[in-house]
Amino acid sequence: MSFFSETDLPGIGKKISCTTYSREKVVLVIHHDGKRELYIMDKDGDPQANVTLLDEEARRLGGFLSGVMFKPKAVEHLELALEGIRIDWYKLEKDSPVIGKAIGGLGIRKKTQVSIIAILRGDHFIPSPSSEYVFQEGDTCVVIGKPERFKDFLDIIR
Repeated sequence: MSFFSETDLPGIGKKISCTTYSREKVVLVIHHDGKRELYIMDKDGDPQANVTLLDEEARRLGGFLSGVMFKPKAVEHLELALEGIRIDWYKLEKDSPVIGKAIGGLGIRKKTQVSIIAILRGDHFIPSPSSEYVFQEGDTCVVIGKPERFKDFLDIIR
């Protein structure tokens, strides 16, 4: 699973950093004028390759990357299997009633039919957290389930 982070660049635009499943780092800088700079970083954090795209080029490439223009057969089968299921991210605010509590004691899966598949804590990724995992302020829960059940999940964490 990959990890994304966003940073505002005042006067420039936004920087999106991604560490891919294969632990490669990709950085995208989106300028306010629509220009995009895409960097592939080496293990020391220095750019090893980059490309600059105009807005139209970036949108067209994005269409291919997202599967709008061409969808591999494997993805079509996966979409059928996951129809009606969504993955979403929810950050725990400082006043969340689950902070300081273990996942197992809350009965989230039983009450909501939503499963926590990972926790993002700062720069740390915790896949399949155990029932003993204790929530902390700022944790981001990566959850999977039917979208209509996410409200039940939100009722527990908010």
